[in-house]
Amino acid sequence: MLTRDTLELIVTAIVYIVLGMFLGNIILITLGLAPIIFLSMAVIIGQPTVSHVERIGKDLKINVDAKISDSLQINLEGGPGLVTVSDTLPVSFALEEGNNFKAVWKGLNAKTIDLSYTALCAKRGYFDLREVTYEVRHPLQVNANTLGVLSSKRAIIVQPHPLFVRKIKNHKSVSRIPMPMDALFRFGIPTTDFKDMRDYGPGDNYRDINWKASAKRLSRGNSKFVINDYEKEGKKVVWIFLDSGVHMALGTTVNNTMEYAIRAALGFTNFYIERDCKVGFCVYNHDATQWEGPFTNRNPVEVGELNLDQIEVNVPTGTDDVKPHIHREQTRVLYPDTGKRQQYKITREMLYVDIKYSTESLREAIHNCRRYIVGTQPLFLVITMVEAAHLQGIQDGIKELHKYMGRIGGKPSIILFNVQGYNVAAQTEAEKVAAGFLTYHTRPYYEILRGMGCTVLNWDPIEESFANALQRQKVSG
Repeated sequence: MLTRDTLELIVTAIVYIVLGMFLGNIILITLGLAPIIFLSMAVIIGQPTVSHVERIGKDLKINVDAKISDSLQINLEGGPGLVTVSDTLPVSFALEEGNNFKAVWKGLNAKTIDLSYTALCAKRGYFDLREVTYEVRHPLQVNANTLGVLSSKRAIIVQPHPLFVRKIKNHKSVSRIPMPMDALFRFGIPTTDFKDMRDYGPGDNYRDINWKASAKRLSRGNSKFVINDYEKEGKKVVWIFLDSGVHMALGTTVNNTMEYAIRAALGFTNFYIERDCKVGFCVYNHDATQWEGPFTNRNPVEVGELNLDQIEVNVPTGTDDVKPHIHREQTRVLYPDTGKRQQYKITREMLYVDIKYSTESLREAIHNCRRYIVGTQPLFLVITMVEAAHLQGIQDGIKELHKYMGRIGGKPSIILFNVQGYNVAAQTEAEKVAAGFLTYHTRPYYEILRGMGCTVLNWDPIEESFANALQRQKVSG
């Protein structure tokens, strides 16, 4: 497409030619033909064209804060001119080495541009490096600049760093990560894990009788034998509930409370799956509309016979009276399963988890999962950030969890993992002092939650590691 200046020059040349022919002036005709000939040669030669883009790198799966290297080859054809090429990077990618932008001058011959760079992947997610934008300019600005986009796909999967907990060095600590209770399998195959001693009953094997303990009981006048009861085979179940409320965004876009909570969730997932537990995963939103429970009409209205001929139908006259149906999506839930496949599914789901990822509160999310919770005596693990404004929602969720809660050796099976995000957002010394005060003022709420039979584990990701946070906590709260 010709530019406006070029069109004005052509019109002026035509005016000179017509005027020269009318007046019989050869000078005016020459002045009109000169720019026409010049522009014709410029248009015939043309401007550069970007014919093909090839990305040398392959699809990758890396962890957060890892670096990727990428190279592109761009083929240029056509006439001479200035060509600028840019490989579009995601916002969370930081350029470390090289450059993803290049401007070159193309001559009359074909040319190949090599574009190489190294970028730091600062945030988890699935990224599709596809668009390569370019701009082509005619050397004489006869034609308008040509903008275009070519596709050269490369998928980059950036996984969050899982916080593995394999072995704790300090053996003097009384803390441990609690394990869930067994599922209620009454007819499972007995294992070698001792459970307790109970009275001998019909159907029990006489080989299980504890003769030493039975002799002591018989000496005290009790005529019943006792047997050793062992744990039955059955997968233990863990439910992980991750908060995606707005308060979890405390910090920067790439380093916030939500990112640390996701890493902690992956750490717990890896820990329990390695110990052959069934792990279920659910994301909830504390800021969602508080759910009041399933609706039941306690006072139904009795309706007699209706004369349909006497019913007046109210038809709305305008579009303002019609309220559109609002579709409310349910929370994404991964039901309990074992093995590497479940670990992969949870890790893949974590790539897309973001603030306001869910539309259900904690209480509603638990209620929707109740069919997969009843009868399994699971260990509940709620990962959130405890604040005064959000205490009521946590309490409502804990009350709902108590309906399905078991107890591990007299200890509660609800763990509230509190990610203290104030230090994550603090940048200056004054902000760090303020973060310390805010953390101190939340301590009374921990006692309230512990009074509800909940184990509160606090973790400051800036001050300590994930393993140390688990090590220094007492399971009894």
